[in-house]
Amino acid sequence: MRTLAALLALMLVISVSAQHGPTPVKCCDSYSSHVIPIGKVVSYFTTSSSCYQNAHVLKTVADKEFCVKPDLHWVKKIVDKLDMRT
Repeated sequence: MRTLAALLALMLVISVSAQHGPTPVKCCDSYSSHVIPIGKVVSYFTTSSSCYQNAHVLKTVADKEFCVKPDLHWVKKIVDKLDMRT
């Protein structure tokens, strides 16, 4: 009987976890107007295609994130540098 109760409890936890799905998509409402120094950026990612605006999100050594336009020259240099590391 305990085994059955434990199995049902486990199934309940799994089903509740599955309903929440993956973490939400990060989208940018606006672009940062600051030029971030290339030495301060440690990583980046591109926002989802389901977002209203296409953007790169730059993450700095201070663990801050900045939404930037991907077509800017200085952004392309940072992205190229980071891509060369991996």
